[in-house]
Amino acid sequence: MFREYYKAARDNAALVEKDWNGVIRLSGSERDSWLQGMVTNDVMKLPAGQGCYAGHLSPQGKLVAQMVVLKDPDNLWLFLERAAIPNLIAAFDKLLIMEDVQVADESESVEILGLVGPQSRAVLESWLGQSLHLEGLYAHERIGDHRIVATELGYDVWVGRELADKALHAIAGSGATAIDHGTWDVLRTEAGLAMYGVDIDESTTMPELGERGISYDKGCYIGQEVVAKVKYIGHVNRRFVGLVMESPDIPPAKSPIRKDEKEIGYVTTSLLSPGLEKPIALGFVNRSANAPGTGVVISSEGKQIPATIVELPFRIPAHSAG
Repeated sequence: MFREYYKAARDNAALVEKDWNGVIRLSGSERDSWLQGMVTNDVMKLPAGQGCYAGHLSPQGKLVAQMVVLKDPDNLWLFLERAAIPNLIAAFDKLLIMEDVQVADESESVEILGLVGPQSRAVLESWLGQSLHLEGLYAHERIGDHRIVATELGYDVWVGRELADKALHAIAGSGATAIDHGTWDVLRTEAGLAMYGVDIDESTTMPELGERGISYDKGCYIGQEVVAKVKYIGHVNRRFVGLVMESPDIPPAKSPIRKDEKEIGYVTTSLLSPGLEKPIALGFVNRSANAPGTGVVISSEGKQIPATIVELPFRIPAHSAG
C-alpha cells in the first residue's frame, strides 16, 4: 500500500489530512505593523493574496515557532505546527500591550488538506469547477468556503471542519489518492522540510536552517541582534543537512553523527527513501564537516553506518516512482 501511495504522490496526485498543522488568525488595524516586529521576514511588503516563510524568535535568537504568514485584506493568517502554537500564543500575549491586534487560534475550526503531485492542480480545478490563479510559493486565494494555498509540495486546502469529510471525499473523487501521515513524512523528508517538534525546536536558530525566511534589510524584530551577528561572523556553528546512508540500516532519531571519531551532530529524522532506494536522514552537523560530499559515520545500536552529507532537498530521480 505504501508503494501505491508514494507512486500516486510522485506521478499523479495524493491527498492527506494534515492534522499536525494549525492556524492562527491576526486581526485588528495594527496587525501588519505589529507582526513586522515579531518575525524574521518582511510581512509589510506582502500584497494581499501572497505569503512568506518566517520565524518568531526569543530575545536570545532561539526559534519559538516557524510559520507561513498569509495576507488577505482583512487578516493575517499564520500556518504552523500545532506543537508550536501554545508557546507562540503565550509569547504574543506578553508582547501585546496597547496595539489594536487580536490573536485567535483557529485550529479547531479549520481542517488542512494537503495535495502533492504533478496532477494536484488539475485535481483541484476539477473539484472546484474553475481555474486556479496562484502564481508563486504561498500564493493563496479564497474560493467559496475554502482557501487554497500553493505550498512547497503542492497545495493546501483550508476548509471548515464541518465540511472537511465532504471535501476530502470530493477531492479524492476528482482523482487524488488518499495517503497516510507516514507517506507524507517521506515526501516532506525527501523535500528537506524541517518539522517543529521533530527536527527543530526552541534550541534551533533560524540561520542554522539557511537564509530562507530571514530579511536582513527590514526594521528591528525580536532576536534580530543574534541573527545579524551570525551574518556578520559569516557562518553558523552547525547546519541542518541531509544524509544518505550507504547501508540498509536506518538509524533512530538522536543517533550521533561522527567524523574522525569525533561527535559532530545528530540525526533528527530518518527513513527509507523509495525515490533513492536508500535510507536518508535529516540532522544537524557542525561546520567542521557540513559540506556536501563529506563522508561521516552514524552510530546506531552498536553499528557504524557510513553516510554522506548532501544539500537539501534530496535529488530524487524522475523515474523513481515506478
